Amino acid sequence: MFLGLLSVAALVACCIIAATWGGRDERLAAFGFVAAGVASHLANTDRYGTTETGVLLIDAALLLGLLVLALRSDRFWPMWAAAFQLIGTTVHFASMTESGDFAKAYANALVFWFYPVVISLMVGTWLEARKRRQY
Repeated sequence: MFLGLLSVAALVACCIIAATWGGRDERLAAFGFVAAGVASHLANTDRYGTTETGVLLIDAALLLGLLVLALRSDRFWPMWAAAFQLIGTTVHFASMTESGDFAKAYANALVFWFYPVVISLMVGTWLEARKRRQY
């Protein structure tokens, strides 16, 4: 419960920061994060006893978007965000191989890898704003 509320607060803060001080890339990523967050909330069954297929597809779509952004961007942070998202998406595939009571570990791993992705956007936004102030 607490991690869920913390992740929503981090997402909102990240998007406000990106919309206020970020450039085009930061705003695109923030939009993708919000879309993925809302879609994941709707697709999530909160059971985690088996692989959350809907959330897996949403995470894979976000990964694809971050990869495209990383390939087209002149900034470095999208590569970090895509790498962290890849690890988070891999958690879903790891859950496919596990049988037994792993629901809490699966859910916590998904939430855990959300934070580095958001932090990479925040750092990227901070660097972009700092670069703009210098010119």
